[in-house]
Amino acid sequence: MSSRLTAMDIEKQEFRQKMRGYDSQEVRMYLHSVAEEIERLHLENGRLREELGRHKAKLDEVRGREETLQKTLVTAQQVSEELKNRARADADLQLREARFEAERIVHKSQERLRGLESEIERCAIERESFEHSLRSMIEQHLTLLDLRRDARGKKDGNVHVLRRAGTDAG
Repeated sequence: MSSRLTAMDIEKQEFRQKMRGYDSQEVRMYLHSVAEEIERLHLENGRLREELGRHKAKLDEVRGREETLQKTLVTAQQVSEELKNRARADADLQLREARFEAERIVHKSQERLRGLESEIERCAIERESFEHSLRSMIEQHLTLLDLRRDARGKKDGNVHVLRRAGTDAG
């Protein structure tokens, strides 16, 4: 006899007959009902095993999805961190470049300012030199004009003397 009792095993079971034993018809009916119950239980057990198999398959599928989702989540977090780090690095680089450019512009402006101040100073010196030269020239011309006026005054005096002398002689 196997370790598993089947409905057929129960149906075919034979018992020895003894005097004053159980009613064989009653025993047969009871064995038949036990066999039917065993058969029903075997069928239900089979159905439950199939259902369990389907549930295990679904569970394995869900676990697979969950594992995939976990991996996807971890990957998304890593990508997010990488993007944040890249964005920070890009922002830092842009900030350094902007600061460098600002320093370059300030330096260039300061050089231009020094050049303009130097040019202004040179122009002021030239203006002063020009004004001094002009003043000197004007003073020379005034001196010349004064001399010419004095010389004309003497000449006019000579012409006047000459005129008188000419009218006296005539």
